Amino acid sequence: MAFDDIIKISTLIISTFGGGAVIIIALSSWLTNLWAKRILQSEKAKIDSQLEGIRHEFGITKSSYEHHLDLILGYYASFYNHYRLCQMAASADAHRELPDGEIVYTRDDFFEKLGDFLKDWANKEGRIRLLLPAKLLKVHEEAVGKFNEFKRAVYDFTTAEPVPRKKEVVFRELDDIKVRLENGLRDFLRTESLLK
Repeated sequence: MAFDDIIKISTLIISTFGGGAVIIIALSSWLTNLWAKRILQSEKAKIDSQLEGIRHEFGITKSSYEHHLDLILGYYASFYNHYRLCQMAASADAHRELPDGEIVYTRDDFFEKLGDFLKDWANKEGRIRLLLPAKLLKVHEEAVGKFNEFKRAVYDFTTAEPVPRKKEVVFRELDDIKVRLENGLRDFLRTESLLK
């Protein structure tokens, strides 16, 4: 189609509908653009508001994660220190301290340090019970039960016990709980994905 043909058709349309049609078409085009811009501005404002809310939530989550991380690491440190004390009591009846060569009876050492652990544990347990997910809370409760069972086994221990000794059997079960707790905490804290 040539330029002359376009002018003829445009002239024909304008003469058929009149000059008002051109004004209406131009006005509707202008209004359409105006509405589209306003809709885009409105949608952009909603998205910006949602994005700001997400930023705020992320900031709270980050702060909360850092605080919870300290609490959970403190809890696990207490757990692990007591686990090591149990390990020592389960694996030997006595050991020689270096460098002075003093013989330390693990049963006496266990009960001597038990009070400090219980105070530390009681101090952290209320907060940790709120932080741990239900799955880890069950593992925590199992650990409490096994620690108590181990304490009874150490208290009742005699050298005449048959092998394996009760305290050794309970410690193996405690060791399984420790592995499940560690794996659960790694998953909860997402340490594997953070280290990648």
